[in-house]
Amino acid sequence: MSTNKLSAYEVKVFDRKSETCQYCILEEAEQIDMPPIDPVNWTCHWKEFWKKTDFDCEAIIKCSYQGNMIGLIRFGLYPYDGNPEKQPEFLYVAHLQTSQEKTVTPVGQWLMWYTIKLGLDYCIGDNQSVILKLDSFEKSIPYYEDKIGMQGLGWITYAPGEELYAFMFTKENAKQFNERMEQRYGMPRFLR
Repeated sequence: MSTNKLSAYEVKVFDRKSETCQYCILEEAEQIDMPPIDPVNWTCHWKEFWKKTDFDCEAIIKCSYQGNMIGLIRFGLYPYDGNPEKQPEFLYVAHLQTSQEKTVTPVGQWLMWYTIKLGLDYCIGDNQSVILKLDSFEKSIPYYEDKIGMQGLGWITYAPGEELYAFMFTKENAKQFNERMEQRYGMPRFLR
């Protein structure tokens, strides 16, 4: 993915303070965008995630509102063996986080929409093929089940003493999620 600049989109969100519809920007993040660990807003180690990201097959996308970053998602297209002729089979979401101070909604869902769009554009397979995978901490299970509508697969051991809950989307389910977002909030406007 590093050879091509990824697309940017303007998406409609609801501002809870003003109770009006506004717009956010979804675009590739840069190293300078990676927030420091902050127990209030950014609990993930984004600066470390940036260092460990293989930008040949992975990317970090940010969601910005009125010039402030309010969400980040890190994902990759797999399997990746360095062969540009070989299409990936699925997209893996490694990290998704929204700022706790955000005043607009739905930030995480738009970040998922973006990654699903890339998965649909790049991944091979039929409508029943698994196109998106992610592993969730227990506190986020309701979000992925209820807000995103992903299929739960069960608990996996991520590291000794750390259990995560696996989720997936088939290509058909992923298309349906993106269509629901577009119907509810309007078609994202392509910026570049």
